Amino acid sequence: MPDAPQRFPPGFAVGVRLFNAGEFFAAHEAFEELLDRVEGDERWECLVALVQIAVGYHKATAGHPGAARMLTLGSTKLASFPAVFRGLALDRLRRTVGEDIAVLETGGTLGQRRPRIEMTRETRTAAT
Repeated sequence: MPDAPQRFPPGFAVGVRLFNAGEFFAAHEAFEELLDRVEGDERWECLVALVQIAVGYHKATAGHPGAARMLTLGSTKLASFPAVFRGLALDRLRRTVGEDIAVLETGGTLGQRRPRIEMTRETRTAAT
């Protein structure tokens, strides 16, 4: 029987809650704090992507330049992951980030739009 996939370390849910509350800078810091604990496995790449996406949304809401670039960097990293990874509904997040990148690249703003990181009970780690 294969080993169960490792979950994200304690503290991950804090980052998700902060992100979903629109506290993107704090979420990026929460995700960043977990990187050393997952170095050397695929969770590290996923966390780096979430850090970049959180920074992108922070820049977008604060009116700082570079939001679309950071969102694109994070989105590109998430592209290699399955729709659901370790309980994260990445397909939904990728879709939202892609829509927001398109808005920003055409000179628009995200206004009150609030992206979410959604958790699911599905735990598939490979594309099906």
